Amino acid sequence: MFIQFFGLPNSSPLVGGMVIALMTLPTIIIASRAALKAVPPSIREAALGVGASRIQVVSHHVLPLAMPGILTGTIIGMAQALGETAPLLMVGMVIFITSVPGGFTDPSTVLPVQIYSWAGNPERGFVALTSASIMILLAFLIVMNALAIYLLQEIRTPVVTTECTDGRSRSRPRRTRARR
Repeated sequence: MFIQFFGLPNSSPLVGGMVIALMTLPTIIIASRAALKAVPPSIREAALGVGASRIQVVSHHVLPLAMPGILTGTIIGMAQALGETAPLLMVGMVIFITSVPGGFTDPSTVLPVQIYSWAGNPERGFVALTSASIMILLAFLIVMNALAIYLLQEIRTPVVTTECTDGRSRSRPRRTRARR
């Protein structure tokens, strides 16, 4: 679609990025919808009851509680995108390039396609290249997951149940760390 309809060149990073983005969007959207629906309606109703506008309800109450789920969906989508080779081959990402790309529309290759190419090569030198490339891809994935875990720990707002004076319990969000 991008190549024929928009007239973009084959094997450009711009086309590959748009294809991968379209493939990961459903994962992120579904996880985000589930996270937003998981926020209890009582929190929305309570915020509206004390006079908050709809935008204030969403920005101050709903999004902070749904953010861990949204980030989790984004991480899953990114991990899915890291391993996608087939769509990039279909778009025409070339396996061998003769020069370093100078822009977003110059022919280029990506690491999963390069690993796919080197894995099928029987020469001994390509075994080491394939292994090193796989380790780089895994290291990047581990760093991104560690960053995501750190961000989830920073954003998380646990719900604390407290006892009211009349014997009922109520839940309220409590920040674990002060905002900077």
